[in-house]
Amino acid sequence: MAKTLIKRTILTLLMGTVLGYLALVAVYAIPTGRIRENVKNSLGQYEGVSTNPEWSVGYQYTMLDDYTDATFILANAIYPGEGDGGNPFENAALVPHHDYVGVNNDVVMELTDYDGESFLFNYVRYWHGYLVPLKPLLFLMSLNSVRIFNFIFQLVMIGLIFQLAALKTGNIKLGVALACALAVLNPVSCAMNFQYAAVMNVTLIALLFVLLRYEKLDIKKDAPIFFLIIGIVVVYTDFLTYPIVSFLMPLLTYMILRKKDLLANAKEGILAVITYLAFWGVGYVGMWGLKWVIGTVISGGKENALAEGLGQVVYRSGNGEVHYGFFATVLANFKVLFIVPVLAAILVGIIVAAVILYRNRKKIKINTGVLLPVLFAGMIPFMWYFGAREHSMDHAYFTFRNLAGTVMACVIAVESLVVDENK
Repeated sequence: MAKTLIKRTILTLLMGTVLGYLALVAVYAIPTGRIRENVKNSLGQYEGVSTNPEWSVGYQYTMLDDYTDATFILANAIYPGEGDGGNPFENAALVPHHDYVGVNNDVVMELTDYDGESFLFNYVRYWHGYLVPLKPLLFLMSLNSVRIFNFIFQLVMIGLIFQLAALKTGNIKLGVALACALAVLNPVSCAMNFQYAAVMNVTLIALLFVLLRYEKLDIKKDAPIFFLIIGIVVVYTDFLTYPIVSFLMPLLTYMILRKKDLLANAKEGILAVITYLAFWGVGYVGMWGLKWVIGTVISGGKENALAEGLGQVVYRSGNGEVHYGFFATVLANFKVLFIVPVLAAILVGIIVAAVILYRNRKKIKINTGVLLPVLFAGMIPFMWYFGAREHSMDHAYFTFRNLAGTVMACVIAVESLVVDENK
């Protein structure tokens, strides 16, 4: 079985790479005239505002990342323009856009009369798979319509996930845990920002798939490949925001739905978490590394994406010129959630949990088979913060979302203390 799983892993990675690259080639073949016009008609969205506006001023929890949307994501989506290189195979590998010197919001500069100095910037080290849905949508509708479309998609997905969670488990426990995690993610910001939408949408699709197909996902043959695919897809579509959520929320959901198989005892449960995390990591790291290879090869060595990518790994891990302490990084991420509305919600949740536990005190039982693996999974975001200290400190205004997995794990752990004697 091990050899078969290794073969499937390699084949899945290679297929993901080929299909991912060809999908980008296909969308780069779409004429950009209408795309540029549809973005230009909505540029007011990004003119005259800060690069990181807050929809509730004073709270990083509500901060958007319009800088990334307007300087990279949309600037990439409108390329190539008139006079630019139109080779879709090259563009799919190099992902170029016009970078304007000394200013942000490159898409605004590109589509207005701004005549400042610019140069062609190849953003090779990321896949930019978000362009696969974004370019066709921008071809069909305005930028602002795409944002609303994304909101409706996420709203429908969340509704389906809650309904299925209650239907598949026969109670609201899983739904409550998911709701708490989503509260940390802040769906409002994730609907408004393309930068945040990637991980959110991948996570929602993965959750829906788990809820619909968990019985068909063999815990040893299929589940590892499933988490491998999640790793592949999230690194394909995301820059580097809060990717661990795409693993943890589907993982915890799958483990609860397959409780008899995965949470029979603590050792097997923890080993399952480690195994699935390893496959997710292989998908994430492997798919990313293969993009560096493609970028280097397609550019004929002019872009050394391998060297650049490895250099960024060293830098983002906090092992380069910038050094941050682990505890300071963790605190910076928690501080985003240290606001009155969130703290009030936590207090209410603690009171409700205490009341429920007191009323069911005769049914309380510490089931280490559930408790230890779930809490172990909840520690994974802290491993991420340790391994990506520089990135998690400098971008705490969005990396705090990794804590959604920790919150979900904690809620599930508390819920597991009350044993349902009817089951």
